[in-house]
Amino acid sequence: MTLANWRDISLILLAVEAIILALIPGLIFYFLWKGFRTATSWLRMIGLPEGQRYSRMMKEVTQRYSKKVVRPVAKIETTLTQTSQTLNSVATIPKQRTRR
Repeated sequence: MTLANWRDISLILLAVEAIILALIPGLIFYFLWKGFRTATSWLRMIGLPEGQRYSRMMKEVTQRYSKKVVRPVAKIETTLTQTSQTLNSVATIPKQRTRR
């Protein structure tokens, strides 16, 4: 065999190696892309509407229980503030009259 034959064989071997090395990542990217497309279509049809439904249910339950918890606390704070303001204003009335 001459040097030209070995050159041709090595070029063919390099081409085969390049095809194999490019084929593996190409197949990986192909199946990833196919999986992403499947996942996206599933999300659009089933996943996101279900997630929105559960999110809406959690929002309603959270609001209902937060109103049950916050309403008495707000009433107590309002009553305390009104009482303290009334007591402060009643206590300052005699002081203002004695100054005159």
